[in-house]
Amino acid sequence: MTKEMMLKGYKKLTILHTESSKGWGGQEIRILQEALGMRDRGYRVLIATEKDSILFQKALAKNLEVFPIHFSKYNPLSFLKIKSLIEKEKVDILNTHSSKDSWIATIAAKIAYNKPKIIRTRHLSTPIKNNFNKLIYYLADFIITTGQEIKNKMIERNKINPEKILSIPTGVDLKKFDPQRVVPAIKKQSDEIFIAMIGVLRSWKGHVYFLKAIPLVIKHVPQFRIKFFIVGDGPQKNNIIRCIEENNLNKNVSMLGHREDIPEILASMDFIVHPSYANEGIPQVVIQAMAMKKPVIGTDVGSLKEVIINEVTGFLIKPKNVEELSEKMILLCNNKKMLSFLGENAMKFIEKDYSSEKMFEKLENLYEKLSS
Repeated sequence: MTKEMMLKGYKKLTILHTESSKGWGGQEIRILQEALGMRDRGYRVLIATEKDSILFQKALAKNLEVFPIHFSKYNPLSFLKIKSLIEKEKVDILNTHSSKDSWIATIAAKIAYNKPKIIRTRHLSTPIKNNFNKLIYYLADFIITTGQEIKNKMIERNKINPEKILSIPTGVDLKKFDPQRVVPAIKKQSDEIFIAMIGVLRSWKGHVYFLKAIPLVIKHVPQFRIKFFIVGDGPQKNNIIRCIEENNLNKNVSMLGHREDIPEILASMDFIVHPSYANEGIPQVVIQAMAMKKPVIGTDVGSLKEVIINEVTGFLIKPKNVEELSEKMILLCNNKKMLSFLGENAMKFIEKDYSSEKMFEKLENLYEKLSS
């Protein structure tokens, strides 16, 4: 440990995260959350990512040590730059996140003279094909998944050694998502009901099913009492706007775009809907909503069932089922007792097992285990 590191209060371990994605969603948010949390616990945390990525700018703004790296499998300089970074900064643990950066950084780590331990985090529930691509998981010293279901599928389908894989779900900052302290961002009348979908606007998030369910809901709930919101930005924005217009929902649905005030948005809602049909781990907005005492109607996809306990913390429905989605929305709109029951249970569930502190503890235990 250098004198500078001692003055900053660093522990022995230096952690390097790599991310080739330029977007901003749950995966990138988690990387930033991990980096900040483990820095607060005394670790030295570095991030290597594309210079024009949102993560690069966010990490800089938080005074993290961030390095611009262009990840290209076909450019030897990418491998050499990561190898040099690993060696120069004396990296102890390398944590890769997306496919491209995983291949480049893993190979670089294998040939670096200091050979850090390699962790590959799997954020999505998309099945991993049993071909050459699964080799990257065998090259890693350890695998983190963001949900137990993802872990189980990798053990069952891809024959991953159960002893080298661990589910560490993303945690919620309970100080930030505190229903007793957060002030709602959107004012409403006492008899109004606000419902939202929150997240990156991707096709598999299921916005189209949310929009198709709305006309069924407003047949049973007076339109003056209910408002629907879509929060987020992404590649499906224009398609969603078109769908709203084609179904004459302009007066019913408000698109709020990307928002940084998610706790305040959640505080404004009565409940949220998350009708994804693919790829999910445990979406951060789902557990954030639950921490804010808001029930979630979600689909039985990925690891969602690990937190949405049907009729206990929310409702779990079949993917792409508009009728079932609308039925549950109508039920919550018309049953305040059920709304309160599910919300209270949801908050207690998150407080017990899904806080950010729980996540940091599990990460720290893993780091220390790998370095011993």
